[in-house]
Amino acid sequence: MEQEAIIEALSAISTAILHEVLGKRHTLWPTIKPLWRPLTLCGPAFTVQARPADNLAVHWALAVAPRGSLLVVSHEGDNSCGGWGEIASVAALARGLRGLVTDGAVRDSEACRRLGFPVFCQGVSIRGTSKAYAGALNVPLVCAGALVRPGDYVVGDVDGVVIVPAEEAPQVVGRAQERDQAEARMMERLRAGELTVDLLGLRERLPGL
Repeated sequence: MEQEAIIEALSAISTAILHEVLGKRHTLWPTIKPLWRPLTLCGPAFTVQARPADNLAVHWALAVAPRGSLLVVSHEGDNSCGGWGEIASVAALARGLRGLVTDGAVRDSEACRRLGFPVFCQGVSIRGTSKAYAGALNVPLVCAGALVRPGDYVVGDVDGVVIVPAEEAPQVVGRAQERDQAEARMMERLRAGELTVDLLGLRERLPGL
C-alpha cells in the first residue's frame, strides 16, 4: 500500500481496534490526551528528542520536518513547562505538518484549538521553556512509554494514541478492517438478543450460568 492509502485507512480505524490487532503493544500512556474534543490525527512520525523544560529541538524540527509528517516530541515525560504553543502551531500549519504528539505539556491551548492544528499532550502549563539543548531529530525514541521510529504511523483519537510500525502497517490495516467487520456482526447479534458471555465464550468461566 502507498503511504497516503495507509494513512487514509488507519484514519478510519479506532485506536482501540488498532491496539487489539497489534497484540496490545505500541500504545502511549493513557495520560496522553487530545487538547480538545473531538480530535483525531494520523501520519508518519518525525521524531524529536528534546529535554525536560527545553524546546530548542522543537524549533529545529519545525525548520526541517518534511511536509506531511507528524511530530512526536519526547520531553522525557516532563510536563512542567509548555514546550508547544500558538507560535509553534502557526509554524507547523505553514509547514504542512499533520499534528503533534508529545509526552510534555503545551500552552496557549485556546489559541491552538482555534487554529485547529491537532495536538495530543500530557497536560497544559503556562511555564516557559529554555532553549539550550539541540536534542536529536528523526531518531528512534521512547515517547510516553512507546517506542517510536521515524516513519512509523501515529494514530490518535479521543481514546488514546497508538504507534503502528511502518513495516507492519499494511497487515495491520487488513486485520483491523476484519476486526471492525467482526465487531459489527457481533453488535447485530447483541441487538437481536444474544449475550456477550456466549459470543465471547465466557459462559464456562462464570458460576450459575
